Amino acid sequence: MARKTKEEAEKTRQTLLASAFKVFNEKGYAKTTLQDIAEDAGVTRGAVYWHFKNKTDLFEKLFDFAFLPVRDLLFSKFEEDLSPREMVDGLMRVWIEHAGENDNFRAAFGIMFNKTEWSEELMPFKLKFREYEYKFIKRTEQIIAQGQKEGVFREELKPAVAAAQYFSLFLGLAQYSQFFPEEVNIHKEAESLIEMFMHACLKAS
Repeated sequence: MARKTKEEAEKTRQTLLASAFKVFNEKGYAKTTLQDIAEDAGVTRGAVYWHFKNKTDLFEKLFDFAFLPVRDLLFSKFEEDLSPREMVDGLMRVWIEHAGENDNFRAAFGIMFNKTEWSEELMPFKLKFREYEYKFIKRTEQIIAQGQKEGVFREELKPAVAAAQYFSLFLGLAQYSQFFPEEVNIHKEAESLIEMFMHACLKAS
């Protein structure tokens, strides 16, 4: 009986997360209420409070659900025994795959960048998210610098500038895929997109 209750509770939690994706996307963060999410999920408002402390907590858990697997994949890539060129290639492949094909990631990205008004109550979440972005950028800088030492990337590159462009490319591709999915399928064009960035960085052979 206890196991069934636990499974039912998890099923309700997943249903609430699915409804949160839907309602936040339709109404934006500011205009969404927990009652809206409860009604869409077909549960009581009390059931929402059983799983989440408040709307901000639900918002944060939603992004943990969608983004943590991708973040972990990206940061685990840094620990692999890869050359700088392989690392730049591999990180971009992980991002493009999720930004182009993963429904949860795409929905969460769209909500965060297009449907959220960054009020004071969301600042702790935004700062935590920014911290991971900054770590990613600094690690990318190190990879570019290492590639220069190994004679792979052009000597005149500024690692900080290259890392800024690389990070901006990630965000830009995800946003492009949100707004113009019928134009270019970024997942199918991954090879071309990666090659273009590499062409800007690689030392002439």
